[in-house]
Amino acid sequence: MTNLQTLLDKPIAWKEWTTDGDLLSLLADLQANIFKGHGRDHTQNIFLSFEGMGTQQISDLLRDLSFVTTSALEQLREAAAFSAAKVSGGTVICVMLSVGGYGKLGIPSANVPGDLAFRAGMRTRGRLNPMTFTSIPGFNAPSINDPDKAKWEFGGAWDPGKDAPDAMVLVADDDAALVGNSAGALRRVFAKHGATVLGFDTGLAQRRNQPAGSPKGEGIEHFGYVDGVSQPLFLAEDLPHPLGAWDETFKPSQFIVPDPGNPTTFSCGSYFVYRKLEQNVKKFKHQEDQLANALGLAGPEQERAGALVVGRFEDGTPIALSQAPLAGVPTNDFDYTGSHGSKCPFRAHVRKTNPRTPGDMSERSRIMARRGITYGERKSDFSDEPEKNVGLLFMAYMSDINEQFEFTQSAWANNPNFPDADIGIDVVIGQPKNPPPAAHNAWEDAWSNPSRMATFDFQQSVTLMGGDYFFAPSISFLQSSGKFVAPAMVA
Repeated sequence: MTNLQTLLDKPIAWKEWTTDGDLLSLLADLQANIFKGHGRDHTQNIFLSFEGMGTQQISDLLRDLSFVTTSALEQLREAAAFSAAKVSGGTVICVMLSVGGYGKLGIPSANVPGDLAFRAGMRTRGRLNPMTFTSIPGFNAPSINDPDKAKWEFGGAWDPGKDAPDAMVLVADDDAALVGNSAGALRRVFAKHGATVLGFDTGLAQRRNQPAGSPKGEGIEHFGYVDGVSQPLFLAEDLPHPLGAWDETFKPSQFIVPDPGNPTTFSCGSYFVYRKLEQNVKKFKHQEDQLANALGLAGPEQERAGALVVGRFEDGTPIALSQAPLAGVPTNDFDYTGSHGSKCPFRAHVRKTNPRTPGDMSERSRIMARRGITYGERKSDFSDEPEKNVGLLFMAYMSDINEQFEFTQSAWANNPNFPDADIGIDVVIGQPKNPPPAAHNAWEDAWSNPSRMATFDFQQSVTLMGGDYFFAPSISFLQSSGKFVAPAMVA
């Protein structure tokens, strides 16, 4: 029998499930969307409260949900079928529990995911100051600086008057009507067991067709930039050959952990961070123009200002590699060594959140498996510039919330002194204001000859509207959680 840790410590060749019973056990019990993004363009994220439910009612609900929860094996086989014959894989359903959900389920503490950040919850962790990390004793990082929940989105799941959700159910499909049908059926299941729907967020992927790109179109976020380009790969079948300057190969154990419910030897799950991020498109695009003017960039060069901020041009071309868009397939084959590093600002978003230092295993350990999707309606030609009601539903899987998500947000994005003194914050997702020194607002266009400099306070255009920390348990845990409930606790 294969040891579980051995199985998770190298990229998994999932197609070997037909001859490897241990691998079959892992893939059939792990939820979809972790090993590989589901890729659907329409989603509903439904948030539930278990308030007023008995522990047996909650376990019965989870058992019923387990029968429609999509496994990793199902998703991977469907993806292979789509690649070979363009047969749609249909609807994907995933189930997450918050620490509050586990608490109301009433199971022993040893069977509850033990991550300290998960157990405290996002509402508490987002306001801590300073932020600390067990991996770097004595290091105090800036607060994540989440706005107080009183400033979150009114009226839906994140209304300041509502408690944190106990569970989230994700429904995804390429057909919006099928998402609606599945969500409607699920609501009847929720009502049957007494669960309350706090609200839901609707995801709608934005896409743009590019030369030599995906026939479906490249996924873009509302500021207009190709999104989700750089992802960790932990399936052997997905690895590029040969590997490029940036090694995209990661161990599954960086994103997948044993399920503490421990229903079977190979039962696993993953910590899941959910954040609803509203984007002020008008403000961001206006500031791009202002920065271009400050740097004296005009005509075709004007687009370079936004690339300095993001680290890539809108089509995904890394500014480290080119002074202009290359109009091809976005690449990950680069790092910031040598001349590449001099062309991309240290504070550029993609550099702040993935420094790509060759051989630095501490940096690599912070990488998350991002599975976000945009929300909100836009004009078909994206000519509008909304100031609210559009944004990103940030979703990411990881093995350690504090050392991955919180470290990336606090010690990197929010830290004006990373990776060196007086660099400034990541102005795309950083949440504090830049400190007063002009150095924190200095921008250099090193592609110009001679290099051009400007001082410009590029202010945040992204606002947190709500979110929480969850755990995606194994499917067998969803089926068997009732066995952990002591008889005296059953309602």
